Amino acid sequence: MIFQDTKITRRSRCLLVAVVLLVLAGAAAAATTAEKAASYVGVTSVSIEPGVFMQDDTGTIVVEVKNSGSDPVSIARAEILSSDIEVLNYQTYDSVGTIGPGNTMKFTFHVRAGVRDGVYFPMFYLDFTDAGSLRYPFALEVESTPVSVSVVDAPASFSPGTKNKVILSVNNPRKNTVSSVTVTPGGDGIRTTQGSTFIGTLAADEAKSVTFEVWAEKETALAFDVSYRNGLNIHHSVITIPVTIGGRETAAELVVNNVEVSRNGFLVTISGDVSNAGLEDAKAVKVTVGSPADPTDPNPVYVIGSLEPDDFSSFEVTCTVRGDDPVPLVIQYRDSEGMLFEKTTPISIRASAASSPGSGNPSGISQGSSTVQRRPGGLFGFGNGIGKIPVTEIVVIIVAAVLVIVAWRKGYLASAAEKIRKRRQG
Repeated sequence: MIFQDTKITRRSRCLLVAVVLLVLAGAAAAATTAEKAASYVGVTSVSIEPGVFMQDDTGTIVVEVKNSGSDPVSIARAEILSSDIEVLNYQTYDSVGTIGPGNTMKFTFHVRAGVRDGVYFPMFYLDFTDAGSLRYPFALEVESTPVSVSVVDAPASFSPGTKNKVILSVNNPRKNTVSSVTVTPGGDGIRTTQGSTFIGTLAADEAKSVTFEVWAEKETALAFDVSYRNGLNIHHSVITIPVTIGGRETAAELVVNNVEVSRNGFLVTISGDVSNAGLEDAKAVKVTVGSPADPTDPNPVYVIGSLEPDDFSSFEVTCTVRGDDPVPLVIQYRDSEGMLFEKTTPISIRASAASSPGSGNPSGISQGSSTVQRRPGGLFGFGNGIGKIPVTEIVVIIVAAVLVIVAWRKGYLASAAEKIRKRRQG
């Protein structure tokens, strides 16, 4: 009886061992099958936005995996492993599920690059439920070079109350595209036609120019703030231009030359030439006179029109003047923007030689040599200067007088008179 019990126990043990071996073999087979199925799961793409981070930028990393096998694969969790890059949603994929055969699955991670410039290699980690894990390192670059802005053209000095043009160049020296690029001017005493200018997207190494029309009322600092997005992160680049107040170097500059003045009682006629010695067109040019003179017919206002640089035009204006005070010659013109300018030159109308304008002559207008035409007066009505005596006429008169005297002394005149008398009597 004891022998039989021992025999049964041995059989039970053998059966148990066989069952365990079968279970282990099944588990091993199942594990092998799961591992084989998981081996068909791989990373197909990694997209990073922004393409290149700036220091402290936040962005996204999207990892796409695909099951290219014929069996479903169970995934326990997914995460980004890095000691440098901070994952802001690190618990999002603690429980994933199953990815079917032929299917794809995307994992989106929000990260922050609170590190210095350089290239870092975070790792995408996929933990399978029954078949180990998948590890996939990728590169993430941090580079903090900003968008640059430079001045292409700006006046050396700003003319108060006048529109000045400033041209900027905005350049993206980064390796990735930036978006929403906007340029905003500002400054104390600064006024512009546009509050800001939207440039939009700048690709890597792309530059775009932008033009601003600026009025400066005083000496100040003109700042241009260039804002842009690197991914979803807003950054700024600022350039400042010192503003000095002065005359415009390229403006139209009208010069008066060859002035002639004639006077008949109270009526004065002023004629001459107006030249544009500046670098811009002068438009709607008009010449007239100011107080104490009164413009009068036939030419109270002389309209010249437009004068290009290095061009000139003659003019003639008439006015009435009481007294010998200088007459203000007034020239009005407009620039290409329609801004009105007025320059005044004093013109002497005294009987003595005309003098050139003094140091008080306004900038932008200068008077050349002037000639005053006087009414006849002095000896024989030929004027008072010895250089103005008509020598030829005087010589003719003297010769005639000498001939008359000689004829009288020789009796030619008496003889001729006697002949004339006899003819009349006969």
